[in-house]
Amino acid sequence: MLMNKKGDFVGIFVFMIFALIIVLVSAIFIYIGGETQDQLKASLGSMDLATEDVNATIDDTFGDVNAAYGGLYWISIFVIVGMILGIFIGSYLVTTKPVFFLPYIFMVIIAVVVSVGISNAYEQIVNNPTLASTFAGFVGANFILLHLPIWVSIIGMTGGIIMFARMGKGQEVSYYG
Repeated sequence: MLMNKKGDFVGIFVFMIFALIIVLVSAIFIYIGGETQDQLKASLGSMDLATEDVNATIDDTFGDVNAAYGGLYWISIFVIVGMILGIFIGSYLVTTKPVFFLPYIFMVIIAVVVSVGISNAYEQIVNNPTLASTFAGFVGANFILLHLPIWVSIIGMTGGIIMFARMGKGQEVSYYG
């Protein structure tokens, strides 16, 4: 499976798109969970559904869901860091020819240009007064996505260095298989 892998030029685009999607979906879950709990408290008031057999207050039921959603703040950054490490590992496993160095550089430049738009759009979302408190907890993810062009440049160039520095060693390994 890994022996015939010829290139990994789109990994940086997949990283940008999935990092944005992961953070946005996580923020939507956290925001909707908080709003739902607030609306339940407002509409039901202090109505206590607890009986002798059942303990069913809003905080005991839906509050636990929101506590679980709190884990999405750090889970999102771990997934993003995992994708970055995956790009580096994928670059190491790719055997390529030197002729692909120039197209790789162009792909990184295009990725940096695209990442500027993604970063600006993310900044608009983060600065929205309705969602600002939700996004405030995404400290690591905010740092990466707000500085996405710098991260894409570093990840792209480091991945390229790993990929093209290993290009001579890839042919030696394939002869023994």
